[in-house]
Amino acid sequence: MRALVLVVLVACSQGAATPAKPVPVPEKIEQINKPGEPVLVDEHLVPGYVVVVDFWGEHCGACKIVGGMLAIGVAQQDQVLIRKVDVGDGFSKVAKDYDIGALPHYRIYDKKKRLRYDLVGNDCLKAPDIARDLAAEP
Repeated sequence: MRALVLVVLVACSQGAATPAKPVPVPEKIEQINKPGEPVLVDEHLVPGYVVVVDFWGEHCGACKIVGGMLAIGVAQQDQVLIRKVDVGDGFSKVAKDYDIGALPHYRIYDKKKRLRYDLVGNDCLKAPDIARDLAAEP
């Protein structure tokens, strides 16, 4: 009888599925450096998400306005993230590392972490539409 009970317990436990661990959802908008501090943007790209990297500076009024428009434009797009890089005074190492001159300046990476768009100035206004289109790609 003991052997029969053991067989039944083993057979029943083999089909039980373990509950899936919840997948952490990345922050929608994240400042990834301190003003002018160097940062490796590649470390902040998330596979499966379109990432808009917003190079900005506190001194840039247009950056604040266009950045707010970007945040609103992608708020309902679950597969789009924003990573903000503060270039400080614009002459910082991070600005030089990424060849950032004029502001605002966005780089848009697809779900496979490939740079697809490099937008400067008024072209940054197109970022929400571009990000939405990239998010729709398989």
